[in-house]
Amino acid sequence: MALPCASWLSNEALKHLFLLSWLALNIWLFCKTFTVYYSGPQYFYLHQMLGLGLCVSRASASVLNLNCSLVLLPMCRTVIGLLRRPKMVWSRKTRRMLDKHRTFHAACGFAICLFSAVHVGAHVLNAVNFSVNYNHEFTVLNVARYKNEDPRKIIFTSVPGVTGVLMVLILFLMCTASTSSIRSSNYSIFLHTHNLFFIFYLFAAGSLLVLFRQ
Repeated sequence: MALPCASWLSNEALKHLFLLSWLALNIWLFCKTFTVYYSGPQYFYLHQMLGLGLCVSRASASVLNLNCSLVLLPMCRTVIGLLRRPKMVWSRKTRRMLDKHRTFHAACGFAICLFSAVHVGAHVLNAVNFSVNYNHEFTVLNVARYKNEDPRKIIFTSVPGVTGVLMVLILFLMCTASTSSIRSSNYSIFLHTHNLFFIFYLFAAGSLLVLFRQ
């Protein structure tokens, strides 16, 4: 039993340590952002209006930003090729780990899908709270234009809301086309839907630009 265990540690430990570090970074970033929006004095009135929806939406957004910045790196063949050169990486174990780049790409993709669902759910709750908790004294903070405004109107008449819906649709197409059954039966569908990532990032950049200008 000792030899197989030692062999597993020698071959797989580095990969699992990397994945655990990535997972720990995601958890730490989520918790840190959640705490900032939960107890930060600058978000006191906004938190009173939106409750936990504010904290969850911002925390999930920070994790999404991290993984959206990482998900493309494992698929950059030029970068992977350069890193695998003997002059760059001396260890065979490290080169073997680089060969698992598709696994990390899939892990980032799974995290994006998971936290996108959390992010969307939190923003739907925020739209409801903006409408129900509308306060004339804080019109600058409130996205709603009047009390009990239809939350669907709040979402579909704002640039971040519309781009968010389009990004979810693109992500849905990319994820469904990534299943092994579709990849094996019609690889072109998988390829063409994955090329939508460029539009996905354009929508994300446009949404962030609007939010920063507000």
